Amino acid sequence: MAKPNDIHGGDIWQASRSKGTSPEELLDFSASINPLGFPASARRALSKAVKSISPYPDPSSAGLKEAAAAFHSIGIEEVVPANGSNELISVIPRLLKDGPAIIVEPAFSEYKKALGLSGIRVKSHILREVDGFRLNSAKLKRAMDGCKAIYIANPSNPAGVLTDKKDFLDVISHARKKGCLVVIDEAFADFTGVSVIPEAVKAGNVIVLRSMTKFYAMAGLRLGYAVGAKKLMERLQSFIPAWSVNTLASSAGVAALKDGAFRKKTFEWFEAERRFLFSGLASIEGLIPFESSANYIMVKLERGVDARELRAALFEKKGMLIRELSAFPGLGPEFFRVAVLGRDANKKLISALRVFLRQG
Repeated sequence: MAKPNDIHGGDIWQASRSKGTSPEELLDFSASINPLGFPASARRALSKAVKSISPYPDPSSAGLKEAAAAFHSIGIEEVVPANGSNELISVIPRLLKDGPAIIVEPAFSEYKKALGLSGIRVKSHILREVDGFRLNSAKLKRAMDGCKAIYIANPSNPAGVLTDKKDFLDVISHARKKGCLVVIDEAFADFTGVSVIPEAVKAGNVIVLRSMTKFYAMAGLRLGYAVGAKKLMERLQSFIPAWSVNTLASSAGVAALKDGAFRKKTFEWFEAERRFLFSGLASIEGLIPFESSANYIMVKLERGVDARELRAALFEKKGMLIRELSAFPGLGPEFFRVAVLGRDANKKLISALRVFLRQG
């Protein structure tokens, strides 16, 4: 039987085709998306926006810029909307005349791909398991010498580690002195309440990436934005294709950013369910889950068990998708990542993992 393709996780379409079932029948732990779903406020905005799909979208995405600026208490000139944060990742290398660029890893593979396509040499700064995959700002600053850009995610992906803001500001300050651009991916920061956006706008050498995919469950609409100093955002905007953000996505994004009730409900669900899933994973002999600040948990298999075998077994027997992490620099075939989903789904995952490890 064909195995699901989860280069980035979340490819329920290929997985459902290979299994001969509908996407709705799968339990997708490979993509970390809010299981509470698309906000009702955004759904209503989407319905109203349907009448406006005949004209071209607003090329400036003015409404979305205003909503994001108000949400972060910054200026509208300090926001650049895009067709998902991945579009931003793909164009940021065009700001760099040369390299090298350093990536703090394990990390999202699209950083390296985009830099490589632009001919920019990449250096890896790999965080170690013995340190809990935590960032050491002193070591990173030493590694930055001669680099033109540095990419860091907060919380990190796939480990879910949240770096202290003090350490980030130390890195930003050092990078500014060295003439180095700092790209901070805050794709999962909505779940933490921690951001360096106020400091990034003032620093002038920082681009913060934000995604509407994870927290607001809008992966299919493709919406994200960058935040930074006005001059830097003007340069970045010049590389974004015309009409990048469609009318439906923009309308839904505006409504979602204004929906405080949805945020409150998500926080309440997330704190309880993350603790539940972590405790369940930690109770299984042969698993070592890592503490996470994001809506996913990275896990290490003991006794030489291969996460690729686990992924195949869960998919074939239970219709579950997990993210195996063997391709991530600094990790190996014993690592996998699972999203925090609803209580029933999380119980099913814990039960399936117990059965697999008991049977071998």
